[in-house]
Amino acid sequence: MFKANFLNILFYILVKYLVFYIFMMFKNDNFYLINSGIRDVADLFYYLWIFLFFPVIVCALFLVPLYYSFKIRKYPYFILINIIILSIEYCLYTYFASQLDLWNGIYNIIISTILFWVFFHKLIKVKFVNA
Repeated sequence: MFKANFLNILFYILVKYLVFYIFMMFKNDNFYLINSGIRDVADLFYYLWIFLFFPVIVCALFLVPLYYSFKIRKYPYFILINIIILSIEYCLYTYFASQLDLWNGIYNIIISTILFWVFFHKLIKVKFVNA
């Protein structure tokens, strides 16, 4: 669906976290942001900080490795690099954002994998066909 360039990978990461946060809102039955709304500028900056901090960190850490993983010709290395990236992301998420519920990190990885396939399935198929 998408070509593997920096902008598309950045878009993938941001959409992934948007879907993940919406999933977590339903999972935890916590609609505080929607119910009370954003009342002032302080609320806006608070929610932007909460929602964008981790995706920005993930973009800074994994944008270049994800991009170069698509440049690798051998699919076992492609799979290995992406598994390592997902493992590191799981560890970072569970350590910094969800120490009490480790399943949230697993949900994040599942959503990441599904959206990775949705966004880049043609490129992934080409790697396996040309192997």
